[in-house]
Amino acid sequence: MFPMFQELAPHDQQDKCGHHYAICLDLKNQHFEVLDSIRSEADADLTTHAEFFINNLKETWNRHYKHSKVQIRHFPTEYVATAKQGNTTDCGFHALEYFAK
Repeated sequence: MFPMFQELAPHDQQDKCGHHYAICLDLKNQHFEVLDSIRSEADADLTTHAEFFINNLKETWNRHYKHSKVQIRHFPTEYVATAKQGNTTDCGFHALEYFAK
């Protein structure tokens, strides 16, 4: 499980607001899961951010574990339908709930 933080206005030096979500590497079921309490797979900002991280993780795994029986480069990404938060401030709480489960 990887905690993720995405700045919502990365080009604005004054605005440090962001959003927390989670990415899970599920070795048993051989896929990645993206869990977000506001957005879905239809959100381009989410998919771009998540796929960038996942692709870097796959590259790093291959570099350090290329002789391992477990290889993750073929694992697809699943955007899990989660309960959506009712406001704009509870994303950190929801991310912690994902980690607890």
